[in-house]
Amino acid sequence: MGNRLQLINRYGGRPIYRQLSDLLETRLATQSSPGDRLPSEAELSQEFDVNRLTVRRALDELNQRGLIETVRGKGSFVAEPRLRYDVSAGRDASFTRSMRDLGHRVGIELLACNIIEDGELQAELDTAGPVLVATTLRLVDDEPWSVSVTSIQTGRFPGLTEQWAGDTSLFDFLLDTHGVRMQRAYRTFVATLAEPAEAEQLHLRVGAPILEMRGLNVDQRGVPVAVVAHRFRGDRVKFTVDLR
Repeated sequence: MGNRLQLINRYGGRPIYRQLSDLLETRLATQSSPGDRLPSEAELSQEFDVNRLTVRRALDELNQRGLIETVRGKGSFVAEPRLRYDVSAGRDASFTRSMRDLGHRVGIELLACNIIEDGELQAELDTAGPVLVATTLRLVDDEPWSVSVTSIQTGRFPGLTEQWAGDTSLFDFLLDTHGVRMQRAYRTFVATLAEPAEAEQLHLRVGAPILEMRGLNVDQRGVPVAVVAHRFRGDRVKFTVDLR
């Protein structure tokens, strides 16, 4: 009963499950390391004298904050800290290079590739011709990080559909093959929830937090090159934008 009274006295007026999640967050920060296994729901229920539903909701809160990862049949574990992804102006528009510069392995798996005609995409890319749309899964250190959709005009880059299949870095391909160095023209950020297909691809539960980043990449002269939309696991990444 002592730990339950401690919760009520310290955080009185707030739901018990949120009090518990805050207390556990403090414990994780001071007493745990990434990969450590948390006590089971039953053990936490006994320790804090609360029911298992309260414990489950507290753990869900920690999961949504990206502080723990729950593996069905194995339990909950302290998550790795989020990696910083710098999307400031003046930096190369390349997630792959950013992660490699930090010493991480990056992999790209092609999920779908189609050539379409879409008025909105064509207008944004300033082209009347068809657009190549590639959907890819990006992995960092063999762990799924994002599902990305890249739309690029085909007329400007002869042989694009034969030479680039979406399973390698588009930034590196355009730089090495065409001398085009992509830069970010703009980016928008939206917090959303994982849909069934991407939840499976990203090893998430349906409805888990997703950070969506969408924008336009241009070349050195400011000419549109690609429209990109990246949907990141919310527990993997934090964005940094230098406004100076």
